[in-house]
Amino acid sequence: MGPKKHLLLVAIFVKTVLVRATSLNEAARPNVVLIVADDLGYGDLGCFGNTTIRTPHLDRLAAEGVKLTHNVAAASICTPSRAAFLTGRYSIRSGMIASHHIRAFIFTAASCGLPASEVTIGEVAKKAGYRTAFLGKWHQGWSVDRSDPNHPHPLNQGFDYFYGVPLTNIPDFGDSSTSYKSISVHLLPNLPFQIVLSFLFVLLTTIYLVRRHHLHLWSAVLLLSAACLLTGTALFSFYYMKLLNSFMFRNYDIVEQPIHLPSVTRKLVKEGEEFLQARHADHAPFLLLVSWLHVHTALATAPEFRGQSAHGPYGDAVEEMDWGVGQLMEMLERLGMVDNTLVYFTSDHGALPQARDLTGRVTGGFNGLFNGGKGDGSTEGSFRVPGIVRWPGHVPAGVVVREPVSLMDVLPTVAELLNVSDVTVGHVVDGVSMVPLLRGEERVSPHEFLFHYCQDSVHAVTYRPRLGTSLWKLMFREPDPNTKDFTAKCNEAIHLDPPTLYDLSADPTASSPVPAEEHPQVVSAILKAVRQHQDSVQEVPSQFAWWRMMWQPWNQPCCNFPKCACEDEKFKGLFTD
Repeated sequence: MGPKKHLLLVAIFVKTVLVRATSLNEAARPNVVLIVADDLGYGDLGCFGNTTIRTPHLDRLAAEGVKLTHNVAAASICTPSRAAFLTGRYSIRSGMIASHHIRAFIFTAASCGLPASEVTIGEVAKKAGYRTAFLGKWHQGWSVDRSDPNHPHPLNQGFDYFYGVPLTNIPDFGDSSTSYKSISVHLLPNLPFQIVLSFLFVLLTTIYLVRRHHLHLWSAVLLLSAACLLTGTALFSFYYMKLLNSFMFRNYDIVEQPIHLPSVTRKLVKEGEEFLQARHADHAPFLLLVSWLHVHTALATAPEFRGQSAHGPYGDAVEEMDWGVGQLMEMLERLGMVDNTLVYFTSDHGALPQARDLTGRVTGGFNGLFNGGKGDGSTEGSFRVPGIVRWPGHVPAGVVVREPVSLMDVLPTVAELLNVSDVTVGHVVDGVSMVPLLRGEERVSPHEFLFHYCQDSVHAVTYRPRLGTSLWKLMFREPDPNTKDFTAKCNEAIHLDPPTLYDLSADPTASSPVPAEEHPQVVSAILKAVRQHQDSVQEVPSQFAWWRMMWQPWNQPCCNFPKCACEDEKFKGLFTD
């Protein structure tokens, strides 16, 4: 055999080894399905202790994977929590957290939004060559101005396809028996009075200037006209929330206005199934993020779920959401994709147990044994959320992980599994990959400290020392039990001086404080960590500045103007009440 033939055989061998190594590497990279519920409580699922709401599909998912019992959100309200989930960063780093009590975006036609400079889970997957889709609730700011490279939109932040709601679901979107007259009743109960009072102040000031300082008549007319325009716009924007915000988009196009709430879950399921079928056909790896509108009010379900649970409309919505998860899992099975797909399920933050509609029916969930809920800044019930991870053959089945993990850990976890190492260069990433913990290679949480924000301040810290089994929580503020409005719980929280210490390893519900003076090293370590964390936070433009958040009529979407109403042709006649 000549030297040329030897060289040829060596080249063939090397090429075969490289191709096989590449194939194995590709095979090890899973498809990813991320599923996020809205306002779901820790104790709302059967696999997390509920015995009265039926969630067989999520229970099966937990039995086939890992159950995360100390899974925490980075914020206790929608917009900042979801920003942290998408970016793996505390939302204060991106300006996606408020310094005032309006802590979530409230208008679609506004200039606030997740900065385009932030790196999302979608962008991580795109860098790995994955096809990506975002279905459901976005709530990270909205613009369809594609000429602006910084416009906030899922398609501008790593997702190839979007179908869903740019803002959120609110009580105003429901029917007359379950909706508030306006979201202002819920968020700003005194807004109309404040606006009218402001107008009267302008009117009286104008009269005074005309009479005492001889203000020119035309100047007075101009001043009063401006006051009328501003007050009228403010009142209109807060009293017509359904008209201004209730629509479904497909990519950049409005396809439904107003939202037909009873069919939303079925439409999201249909869109999800079609995406999975398309990826099966083109053999492309994928990341699918499904962000349910359930179980945020207004609560509405398909007829077959209505009145079927033991907990009214809320229980019906949980059971329909569970059905939706089951449909997507069934599609993965039919397509033979289960073994190579990592599925992650969670809620964006804790439930609001005290929520009621105008008829007195319960519209909030159950946080199990944990105190507090949505909107709080330090209670376990506000941040502790159910977490499930399934990846057959790679993640053990039926395992319970009790170590603290965060929704922020999803991005670095996906990045590690997809072999993407440089996508977040220049960004401080607060999440840590859960891969070693999920596989049982590590036994201790990747987080030594987790900071619990309420608005833009830290209200509590969870501390997991690197050695031993101890777990601590230091609370700087606690909710005032007299505060009824969950949006005001940050400003009206009680300052604790000195801070209160809890031993979560012995008292997981944080119900009985321990003497802080008996554990000086623990308190000292936490205080030092808070200082270091705050020093690492660089000041950035706030997306919650008032001028960014207010309704901008010139940016208002509308389907079939001036009618502002349409039905999605794709689903026309397919779903009924």
